[in-house]
Amino acid sequence: MPVYEYDKDYPFAAFITNLGKYNEGALVGEWVKFPTTHEELQKVFERIGIGAKDDFGNPYEEWFITDYDCYVGNLYDKLGEYENLDELNYLASKLDDMSRDEYNHFLAAMEVSDHTGSIRELINLTENMDCYDVYPDIEDHDDLGRYYIEEMGAMEVPEYLRNYIDYEAYGRDVAMEEGGDFTEFGYVRDTGDRFVEVYDGNRENIPEEYRVMSRANDGELSQADKLDMATDLAFDLDEFFRQHDPQYAAEFPATQEQKEKLCNAMLDGKFASIEERLEVISHAAPEDFHSRMEELKDAVGYEEFLDMDTEALREAIQNPDTSHADEMLAFAEQAEREYVAELSGQMAAEPPKMTVLVVEPMKEPYVKQIDSGLRALQAEVIGDIAAAYPFADPVALVVNDEGKLIGLDLNRSLRDDHGEIYDIVAGTFLVVGLGAEDFTSLPLDMIQKYTEHFKRPELFASINGQIVSVPVEPDNPLRTAEMTLEDDYGMIDGVINNGRRGEEQEKVAENTEKKSSIMERLADAKKECADRKPSEKAEHHKKPPELGDL
Repeated sequence: MPVYEYDKDYPFAAFITNLGKYNEGALVGEWVKFPTTHEELQKVFERIGIGAKDDFGNPYEEWFITDYDCYVGNLYDKLGEYENLDELNYLASKLDDMSRDEYNHFLAAMEVSDHTGSIRELINLTENMDCYDVYPDIEDHDDLGRYYIEEMGAMEVPEYLRNYIDYEAYGRDVAMEEGGDFTEFGYVRDTGDRFVEVYDGNRENIPEEYRVMSRANDGELSQADKLDMATDLAFDLDEFFRQHDPQYAAEFPATQEQKEKLCNAMLDGKFASIEERLEVISHAAPEDFHSRMEELKDAVGYEEFLDMDTEALREAIQNPDTSHADEMLAFAEQAEREYVAELSGQMAAEPPKMTVLVVEPMKEPYVKQIDSGLRALQAEVIGDIAAAYPFADPVALVVNDEGKLIGLDLNRSLRDDHGEIYDIVAGTFLVVGLGAEDFTSLPLDMIQKYTEHFKRPELFASINGQIVSVPVEPDNPLRTAEMTLEDDYGMIDGVINNGRRGEEQEKVAENTEKKSSIMERLADAKKECADRKPSEKAEHHKKPPELGDL
């Protein structure tokens, strides 16, 4: 039996709180010592009102952990408010089953192990104690050096030279080479053996004797179990998206609120938008995400043909000019067809998808999944496509081939190595990845890079015969451009260069033109060309495109 800190007979306790009551302003909870049992936990839930109904007849179903009392080294810093109770009980039971020496070995391993970032990793650490050697009697580098030289025979040292050996320096070199460290339990080092993952994070793989969340007799999960599963998955998904998807973090800055929305969406059977976002960065996703989502789908009775945003669909039907109603209706019809085909055993394979970055005029870029193929690309750029390869990265710009000819809005500039504009893309365009023979999904690092590259929309104006680009704010581009280009700051009125100074320049230009006729100016130009001598070496400089080139 381990000896926990302060002579406690349990490794840690958690204060489990009724979340609904907490949101109403009442702290209703109770301390639970781990390890515990299913029966004890259900009594706690009953006492704190989990399952009871509020004044409106809605049951209190959600809970969270307000605080911990922990008596196991630095374990307290690794425990969170939404930990899985089965996992907590699993870890506490494994610790309680240890002998005193095994427990001290575990504490020492925690000091140097890389596998202490979550409850799952700590559970696996209890199963991999042989990956760490602990030497209780070695307290410093001098002890370590003497141990290796005198007891391990690391080098032959004659008796008469032993007083001249710098054991401390030798021990320091050994510790640096082994990556070992000194703890209150002695010297600890990683043996280099393979760390085996016994528990993969899937709750179904937790041994039955460690589970404390209830299950109905017919094999279905209880409402509390479903809530627990959804809460855990929502927490992990939110953390993962914030680390790997900058657009997600910007779109949902309120962390706790978004976790609750994810949880409620999955309990309501709404997985499509979550899976779509996850698919974009699936290469970095933990392997168990898919299995956990499938498990939760089974628990909530998921039906794919019902998995759509009904509010967005209703809004789209009512306002077809400002929405993607046709796309959503097509999706609903396709979902219904797939559902019918699935029932008849004739489910067709879905067309492959491609993840692209869409860049529209006067908007920030956004990520979108489209069907692979020519028609989908043409639909995005609204016409025939052309490809440009202005960057060294394996990416292409898919643009409207006739965007400038048909007068599409100017979108973003392309610049050379000196920052000079050499072309302007007209109309919406896509940033796509390049495969061996065709366009492919844009990788995550390229999504992040070109989202930042094309982040600021641009306005274009002709000044002194040259095109200039003005970065603008998406919400008020005209004012931004006018503040940048206006020559009379008393006339910020939506019309560029219409003040007195503009009028004076027009008058000067008008008077200048009146001084000579066209024939006279042509004659002067001809004489000037005849007198000009060609330079020995012409200099070539790339000039910004003129308005007539667009």
